[in-house]
Amino acid sequence: MVVVDSSALIPLARVGRLDLISAVFEEIRMIEAVREEVLEAGKPGTASLKSFLDDIEITETPADADEMAELEGITPADAGVIIAARDEETVLLANDKGLIEVGRTQGVECWWVTTLLLKCTKEGVIDARAATDLLYDLVDRGMNLHPKVYTKVETQLRELGESGEERGV
Repeated sequence: MVVVDSSALIPLARVGRLDLISAVFEEIRMIEAVREEVLEAGKPGTASLKSFLDDIEITETPADADEMAELEGITPADAGVIIAARDEETVLLANDKGLIEVGRTQGVECWWVTTLLLKCTKEGVIDARAATDLLYDLVDRGMNLHPKVYTKVETQLRELGESGEERGV
């Protein structure tokens, strides 16, 4: 199971690859505050997000999200996804450094969008070349990614591709 944040959903929607989430996780959850964040009319990817959300369990934003948000200096929506992932003892998928830092202090296993991309490549959901192209598209369409991280992920994808060729994959 995974709890998803808007910072992961929006870039994946912009490149038309929300399917990668369900390829790795059987159960996907989201809080209402995140649903409200991602369904903004006129934003790229909103139509695909609306369709994707039809199959996702959406829960109320946890009552203690405001308190955590104030204490940690994050938004109530960010606090809500952290609490939801912590309480469900599941992965949190996000692409927000502050959210992930706070999530880890709460004992939550946090995945970046790049972690998802690498996992999908390792599991054969997408080949290394397509994953590398997708990484470029994500950044090109506005996903924040430090250049050093981009280079490291690109190198890992290349290595996965080379090891896949050796195995005949």
